[in-house]
Amino acid sequence: MALMSKSIYKGPNIYAPCPVVLFTLDASDLRSISSPESYFISHLLDALPRPLKQSATCGVRDAFRLGHFFEHICIDLQNLAGAEVRCVRNHCTGQLEQADAIVPFENEDVCIEAGRWAEDFIMTVFRAGKAEESPISAITETDSEDSSFESRLHDFLVYAGQRMLPVQDRALIRTAQSHGIPSMQLAGRMIVLGQGRFQQRLSATKTTRTNVVSNDLAANKDYTRRVLGDLGLPIPRYKRVRSRRDALDASDSIGYPVVLKPNNGSMGEGVSIGMKGQSDVKAAYRRAREFGRSVLVEEMIGGSDYRLLVIDGKFCAASKRVPGHVVGDGKHTIEELVTELNSDPRRGSGPTTSWTVIELDAQADRLIADLGYTRESIPTKGEIVYLRRNANTSDGGTAVDVTDDVHPDNRDIAVRAAKAIGLDIAGVDFLTDDISISMWENGGKICEINSRPGIRKHIWPAEGKPRDVLTPIINMLFPANRPTRVPVIAVIGTGDTCMTAQMIAYALTANGHHVGLALQHRVYSGGRMTAPDPMTDNEATRRILLDPDVDAAVLALSADEVLSHGLGCDAFDVVIIQNARVGKAGTNTGDPTEAQTSGLVVDTFARATHGMILVDEADTNVARLDQASDDVSLCRISTEDRDWRSTITSSRRGTRALCEGSSVCIYRDGELSIRIPMVDISTGFSESDKKRIEESLLFASVAVYELGSDPSDIYRSLSSFCSALFVGSEERSVNEVAGAQS
Repeated sequence: MALMSKSIYKGPNIYAPCPVVLFTLDASDLRSISSPESYFISHLLDALPRPLKQSATCGVRDAFRLGHFFEHICIDLQNLAGAEVRCVRNHCTGQLEQADAIVPFENEDVCIEAGRWAEDFIMTVFRAGKAEESPISAITETDSEDSSFESRLHDFLVYAGQRMLPVQDRALIRTAQSHGIPSMQLAGRMIVLGQGRFQQRLSATKTTRTNVVSNDLAANKDYTRRVLGDLGLPIPRYKRVRSRRDALDASDSIGYPVVLKPNNGSMGEGVSIGMKGQSDVKAAYRRAREFGRSVLVEEMIGGSDYRLLVIDGKFCAASKRVPGHVVGDGKHTIEELVTELNSDPRRGSGPTTSWTVIELDAQADRLIADLGYTRESIPTKGEIVYLRRNANTSDGGTAVDVTDDVHPDNRDIAVRAAKAIGLDIAGVDFLTDDISISMWENGGKICEINSRPGIRKHIWPAEGKPRDVLTPIINMLFPANRPTRVPVIAVIGTGDTCMTAQMIAYALTANGHHVGLALQHRVYSGGRMTAPDPMTDNEATRRILLDPDVDAAVLALSADEVLSHGLGCDAFDVVIIQNARVGKAGTNTGDPTEAQTSGLVVDTFARATHGMILVDEADTNVARLDQASDDVSLCRISTEDRDWRSTITSSRRGTRALCEGSSVCIYRDGELSIRIPMVDISTGFSESDKKRIEESLLFASVAVYELGSDPSDIYRSLSSFCSALFVGSEERSVNEVAGAQS
């Protein structure tokens, strides 16, 4: 079996409403299998590495086809890496060939790599069985193959971890999507929520509301403590030093034991806790200097390490942070206990997993040696062996939720500290014996404030109740009644879509909108071309929706590109279908395949539209649109004189628009709803041009009205457009003028 080709659909498409990769498989090598295909697949399932043994099967194994099995390997691999995707075959809208596999994805690179893994696995199993000339079941007994794919599975997970967003970022995106907020990955960890002028950007928990001054202030521990101290908030005694001699003097002055840390450090790097003498201080100073030019020497505060999360000036969650450790069982060595602990699938390297692995490094060896142990020592049952002094979850620590236990005074201290620094999202670290007792009573202190706090510890605590800290972030960025999307209008078909799109853009601009217009593989923002290089429809759509000036998007799209690449936007407010035929010329050959393909394009738009679809009542796709989702309002555009009143009652959706005299009239269920004055183009144009312009005026008038424009404003703006069109047409054709209006 081989992957012949792959097609990537990054948005709603003819196969599914979600992003997918279509793999075309060549299974000719497998035709020599004497066993039935379902029998072969049954043994392939048995040969899978252990983490994939529980593959979901959409029903009975014997019902699987090879392409379907390929899909499930790809899906399960992605989900094992932290994605949340599921099989779409049973709900697939486009027709799949026998050798096709349709695989949803969150990250396209990871999905494609999963496809390569699945291809390699199937062919390796097949070749092993063929070479041994034994029943296919025999290959499942080959330990070397199994261990080989266990290793390859590990390599895949490493590959995925390097390319997927961190787990808390993925959780934030899913929360935003559950609120109907669109999202895009801009670059690296930079995420965009919302569209156009309503967008908000995040990098981890830094947002567009995080100001630079506050961020810089929080990064400087010395400055932060000065501000907090000025407000009377509890901070430890400390001194900032820049030499080893000063560090020794500060330690003597403060009194041992002391803590040394880099002034601008983060994630526990370079922190040394409990230094008891000058030799300890010298070594600790040297470690701290590796991460900053100045070092803080501070008194050691007893008690536990707590993180209180403040979002938008409100206390949201708290966790007790426990340094990385193992618990003895009286049987296994410390090294074996660490290996077992790190085997938890929730632990991994970096921020892509819920928890972080514990490393046996120099710091761990020092702590083990302090107990008189080595890595090969066997702790007694129940004995705790700490491998870290700091409790950072990014360094192998675990978190216990204590949100409900926090004393009201301590909540108030955390909120005041976050406001003092000016942070929209802040992690305030406390050192105190008991978080349920006021720090004014037990002598607890604020250790530091983080401007980009990790939130994994609150979403996935090792113990206690998981806290929803994502919704408060979404609510802060998008308060109630604040828009998250710009209105998006798509124009598709082989009619004069360019002119229709330009009329709509012109009318919206006249009403005060900053319009992003995708036209003939170019993008215009506020009437100016953004770049001369041509681009695909999806690239143009992305550019417009990322433009922070845009508050309305008008997209003239190609049906052929919808077929081959899907849509670049997940939802449309208005879709105009001006003849949905596909092909270079858009000519109707009467070919049933062409009609079917046209229907797939129309269905794709119907699923992605949450407003109104405008379609010529003579279009062959009217009937299938009439059966579309109840979220879609269908408006038939009558471009020819017909007696429609006798048929409207038979339609479930009875909205129509047509020209009557000097007006565009919109009827709902047979009753006149609104009259929009029609632009007079009786002179100055040829009959053929006049007919095309009238059709575009009709579609554009209804579309702009549906977006809330006043009929008189629509008339004035479109009159101005046609006047410019008439002046230009004296020297050039209407086609040339329409293509240059933007």
